[in-house]
This record gives sequence, structure tokens and C-alpha cells, in this order.
Amino acid sequence: MAAKALAFDVGDYVVYPKHGVGRVVELQNEEIAGMKLELYVLRFEKERMTLRVPVNKVEAIGMRKL
Repeated sequence: MAAKALAFDVGDYVVYPKHGVGRVVELQNEEIAGMKLELYVLRFEKERMTLRVPVNKVEAIGMRKL
């Protein structure tokens, strides 16, 4: 599952269903509420927004490569 979960690399353009096309700018490991999470950091230039998406939620959200 880990190989499938890390389907995106830094620099890849992705489609995030609610916000459109963004770019993966970083992979982060953070601890939030006592849980260690692996996150994709996405940058949406059009909305000037940065979004952090947990790697294990990518499929449920519907995020995919452009």
C-alpha cells in the first residue's frame, strides 16, 4: 500500500476535485493530535492557496495526476 500511497512526487501537477489543478511542492511528516501523518503540500497558484493533504486520504478525496 505504501508504494501506491506515494503516487505523487514533488513537482507533479495534480487535480484536487474541489480546487482544480495544483502542484505538489513538498512532502511533510507532522504530528497532529498525537498522530504521525505523512502529508502532501499542494500549491494552487490561481487561488493563491496552500493545502496539506494526508497521504492516506488521497484516494478518498479523489486526487489524481493531471
